[in-house]
Amino acid sequence: MKVQAPRGYDELVQFYGDPGLWTRDDGTAHPAWESQMVTVMFPTPLPLGWDKTKRATRARVHNKLADNLEIVFAQLLDEGAWLRVKTYDGGYTWRSKRGSKKMSLHAFGGALDFNAATNGLGNHDFDMPRQVVSVFRRNGWTWGGQWRRPDAMHFQFGRAY
Repeated sequence: MKVQAPRGYDELVQFYGDPGLWTRDDGTAHPAWESQMVTVMFPTPLPLGWDKTKRATRARVHNKLADNLEIVFAQLLDEGAWLRVKTYDGGYTWRSKRGSKKMSLHAFGGALDFNAATNGLGNHDFDMPRQVVSVFRRNGWTWGGQWRRPDAMHFQFGRAY
């Protein structure tokens, strides 16, 4: 069964839960929130964008995305697009959106970054392969390269709020 991506804050919270409710006094995520995150294996390892001497073998996301992401990765591999994904640059991360107090989709466990070196935030001269974008979009993901301030490395399951 295909899952519909949430739109707006209320739907994000309904789908994922509210990460803000799981913030401990020291600003870190409560272990109960962290326990909802799972790993999804990559078809083949990818260099880490911040340390290309190391390889990532999986992404960490909210458990509600695991099946969807396995399909995305399988399609990327089957269609030859996985070879165009050069680096893994992040998944689940406990943080707010840049310049905001609102939690990032990364904190919900609903966002992934790839090929950051040439697809950074605000870069209008990005080179994210269209085939990669197409596979993610077919499966309900939003691509940040379409935003007024492009973030072409960024894919998220849910609409920004």
